[in-house]
Amino acid sequence: MDGKKVFKGVFISILILFFIPVLLGAQTSPETYLGFKIGADRKLADYNQIKAYFEKLDQESEKLKVFNIGTTTLNRPMIMAVITSEDNLANLDTYREIVKKLKDPRTLTPTEARDLSKKGKVFLIITCNVHASEIGSSQMAMELAYKLVTGDAPFDVDKILSDVIVLLIPTMNPDGQQMVTDWYKRNLGTEYEGGGMPWLYHHYAGHDNARDSFMLNLAETKVYAKVMYHDWLPQIHQDQHQMGSTGARLFIPPYSDPPYPTIHHQVIRSMALCGSSMAYDLAKNGYKGVVHGRNFPAWLIGNLSDTAWLHCIPSLLSEMASVNMATPIFIDPSEIPSGYKEKRMNFPDPWPGGWWRLRDIVDYELTLAQSLIKTCYLHKEDFLYNFYKMYKDCVEIREKNEPFAFVIPKKQHDYLTALRMIETLLLGGVEIHQAEEDFVADGKFYSAGSFVVNMSQPYKPYAQALLEIQKYPDMRLYPGGPPVPPYDNAGTTLPLQMGITCDPIEEPFKTRLTKIGEVPYPSVESALTSSPYVVLDSRMNASYSVVISLLNENVEIYRSVDSVNGKGYEAAPGSFIITNASHVKEVLPPLLEKWHLSFYVLEDIKNIHKAPLKQKRIGLYQSWAANMPEGWVRFFLDDLKIPFVTLKNKDFKGEKSKKVRLKENFDVIVFADESPGIIINGRPGPSSRGGRSYTPPPPEYRGGIGKEGIEALKEFVEEGGILVTLNNACQLAFDEFQVPAGNALEGVPRSKFFCPTSILRVIVDNHTPIGYGMPEKAAAVFSRSPVMNTRIPSSGWDRKIVSWFPDDEILLSGWLLGEDVIASKAAVVDTTYGAGHIILIGIRSQNRAQSHGTYKFLLNSFLYPEKNNQ
Repeated sequence: MDGKKVFKGVFISILILFFIPVLLGAQTSPETYLGFKIGADRKLADYNQIKAYFEKLDQESEKLKVFNIGTTTLNRPMIMAVITSEDNLANLDTYREIVKKLKDPRTLTPTEARDLSKKGKVFLIITCNVHASEIGSSQMAMELAYKLVTGDAPFDVDKILSDVIVLLIPTMNPDGQQMVTDWYKRNLGTEYEGGGMPWLYHHYAGHDNARDSFMLNLAETKVYAKVMYHDWLPQIHQDQHQMGSTGARLFIPPYSDPPYPTIHHQVIRSMALCGSSMAYDLAKNGYKGVVHGRNFPAWLIGNLSDTAWLHCIPSLLSEMASVNMATPIFIDPSEIPSGYKEKRMNFPDPWPGGWWRLRDIVDYELTLAQSLIKTCYLHKEDFLYNFYKMYKDCVEIREKNEPFAFVIPKKQHDYLTALRMIETLLLGGVEIHQAEEDFVADGKFYSAGSFVVNMSQPYKPYAQALLEIQKYPDMRLYPGGPPVPPYDNAGTTLPLQMGITCDPIEEPFKTRLTKIGEVPYPSVESALTSSPYVVLDSRMNASYSVVISLLNENVEIYRSVDSVNGKGYEAAPGSFIITNASHVKEVLPPLLEKWHLSFYVLEDIKNIHKAPLKQKRIGLYQSWAANMPEGWVRFFLDDLKIPFVTLKNKDFKGEKSKKVRLKENFDVIVFADESPGIIINGRPGPSSRGGRSYTPPPPEYRGGIGKEGIEALKEFVEEGGILVTLNNACQLAFDEFQVPAGNALEGVPRSKFFCPTSILRVIVDNHTPIGYGMPEKAAAVFSRSPVMNTRIPSSGWDRKIVSWFPDDEILLSGWLLGEDVIASKAAVVDTTYGAGHIILIGIRSQNRAQSHGTYKFLLNSFLYPEKNNQ
């Protein structure tokens, strides 16, 4: 054989062996994949591109693996990239098992925990783009992943990733990310470039999607909770957001006062450590305008970050100054507020103004993420051991005035809603036990089957925060001065919102308990008897879902005017009496099983004061203002399986010479919490909230129902329709319909009355149709709500006060100043005009789908009995 050929063949083989690993390790950059640089002016990657890019990196790199962690509301896959060393990826289950052990200090000694902290790896989770229009972090995530897998970072990546496992969720709202990028690209080059969408960027919740992080209604927040508190158990969390454009360039922790009382002190110290390291690295790289300790308090509002704190996870919110999506903006120095022009201890390097671009946001956020990854490496053992130690404190230390446990009695006004609350707590990782026997705690008797939430558990701060009464600190601008508003909620107490009895127990007690892993829904007897009538209790929210489904099947149903007494039961006024005809025996049992609902039987109804029900066709108004309360009403309706039609502006206006007749197609029309200016004209008034900053959308998305729509609504009510106005939409009825009621808070200054989102006590007349099924005393969410003065009606009108605030002790949870201003005033009013009704629900009766306890005010509007009482 020719020696030259042999040499040549060997040489080629060596070259192949040398270059194959290089080729296999060559990762595609985002710029190469997308065709533009991340953060370039007027360039955005949508969710489909982001997902595909991460999947490509997964194929190309042994340091990154993509996990499908769930499905969105609109059925898109949600992904999370795990980025770490090849060895760590190969042994991922081992390190997940270590943090699982560290999370439960009841199974470890401190020495064992120290040993596991040495062996383990820090899990850092970075969540991006939960608010879809805050687009920068979804773009940054691709570049961060690329830099980590290629080693292009301001530290020794291989060394760092040997001890840090990065969990990167490029967007927490894939549906919204796709929506806003599609909208942005659609309007590029027009005067509407960079403007907001005229619909919500989460199908139901819009900007409120982050506020669902303790209630866990939404598909996306359920995924978040599963990752955070069940499957991956990270020790550190960063949540990247954007804020307004003219102030600081970036907010990072430490947070401002007040801190929520149950946050573990080590969480606060850890966040200060990480935030200071971020600030240092940002300054080192010349990034100006970084502030801490302002605007964002450490109080529970239901966000991704604050719910993490209460699970003993240091969670760092970052808020970048925004641009118009990917369109740069110029900020004149004169437009910067005075508080952001001067050097302060928490703002040492002000930004002078000028051009601000998406790439600036990406650069800051990359620095934040890389700094935190480095900090996790430097403090790896501390973070892991503190993870154990904080949970050990939660299990072993009982603070002053801290309850021993909370008991959720078996006997409830609405037991099935109590089980819904149990489900929410379990999703958040709370340990719950059920009593096997009757017991006494704090001198009160509780029956077997009651639920016990012991405070000696790892997630104690979270469980306590959801179940306890909140008292927001009385914070003033200066002593005796005006109150400083909270960022959002002042009170969120879940049992109050859901109408559930939940008792804090001070003294230790013993009884036989069984830990539950899932909701123990009761077994339901679905086989119907031969009794001619079936009764469903109006106290159960589930009864309304079943009845509405039955009405759609043309089942004969009545509502009782008084309570219904049968053999061994008493159903509340407004309970549902169902004629047990042959087809009912087919359609009712599956519904009872689906909703876990029990029924009663009745032999005779001739002596029962009752009124017939008929199927009501429901319309829900949707403006072009992307109204979050409207989205939550849609969620509420879909969740309870109540059919409805979305009404747009055009549906209130006739075509050509044809007059619109709303009553031909609808029996109930609902206006969610929204200002009359938006409803009628499509824009807020100049003096209203958001009025000055209003930017018109494209012409096809402008306008409201107009005066023509108001006249159509008046005719709708006169002809027997039911108009329902929620919270601030009540002003529409005050202004345009001259209902015999008005807002008693109109013109009242903050110095006389102040109540940020809080939970207030109301009295209910539960013998009137809108109050049916409610307890006599209830809790209502107050959020910029009207408080109603009623008056003697003029001819053609009547009014019934359904619910009102008591004379005193109005505040249940949160913050209230000036209770005398609203004492004895109305919260819910049923007015009649002609053959119809205008229902004024001046509270957040379906607040973020949390306030199940006041759902019935709205549900009863859908099941208003007919007038021919029998």
